[in-house]
Amino acid sequence: MRGEAHISAIVVSYYTGDILRLCLANLLESPSCVEIILVDNGNPDGVVTELSAWAEAEPRLKLITGHGNIGFGRACNLGAKHATSPILAFVNPDCVVEPDALAQMALLTDAPRPVLVGGCICDPQGLEQRGARRGKLSVWSACVSFSGAGRPGEQAGIWRDFNRNREPLPTSPIETPVVSGALMVTRADAFWQLGGFDEAYFLHVEDIDLCHRYGLGGGKVIFDPSARATHIGGTSQAASWRVETAKLQSFLYYFWKFARPPFGHISVILVAPVLALAILLRVIISK
Repeated sequence: MRGEAHISAIVVSYYTGDILRLCLANLLESPSCVEIILVDNGNPDGVVTELSAWAEAEPRLKLITGHGNIGFGRACNLGAKHATSPILAFVNPDCVVEPDALAQMALLTDAPRPVLVGGCICDPQGLEQRGARRGKLSVWSACVSFSGAGRPGEQAGIWRDFNRNREPLPTSPIETPVVSGALMVTRADAFWQLGGFDEAYFLHVEDIDLCHRYGLGGGKVIFDPSARATHIGGTSQAASWRVETAKLQSFLYYFWKFARPPFGHISVILVAPVLALAILLRVIISK
């Protein structure tokens, strides 16, 4: 890749709310974003009509609709199949990306091996949110983080939190095991070489799976602290218990998929009720 990056941004929306308009408007402010592919997994009829009119008036905005809620990973793959640019950006519909962030991240993908770049996801006050940079996911690290026993820093050893947002923000791009699917950029050829998102995940953990496969495939995962997006939470109309149930299923699928038999699978069976209880408590507390 040389010169100005040409980027296709893929946004998957499911009853996102008003923030979707701001997300799309900011992407249109990005000079390197030559097209935005909005995959409508479900929105009110009035919103779809409005988006259709917007897409007709804005050549860079493409709307894919009518397929129903097919899950996040599958919808991302669907959007990527319609992309025409050599660089893909995956952006959550409730994230407002700074105009130069995507081009900055794209520069880091210019390497001989596959590179997946994640950005810094911040709250409206500018503080880094959980999930933008994470350690390696294992049954143990999941239990430590879900139980609230995780502590920041390498000195915590086996008790180090899977999420790294409580640790000092790096001053330059660093390699890390996992970045967030809320804001990630990669070359299209590398993405498809590694199989795209695993469509067996309906919601959550598909980004962790993709990061893991980049590592297994000889690539690397990079976190860029200066490529920022503001995450506006609490806008989706999706029921929290449905989201958390999907999250549990995704975690268990991930552990089973990458477990080393037979003892790895046994550990997944043993930890399943623990994770289910932890997620149930999260749903109850959040109400």
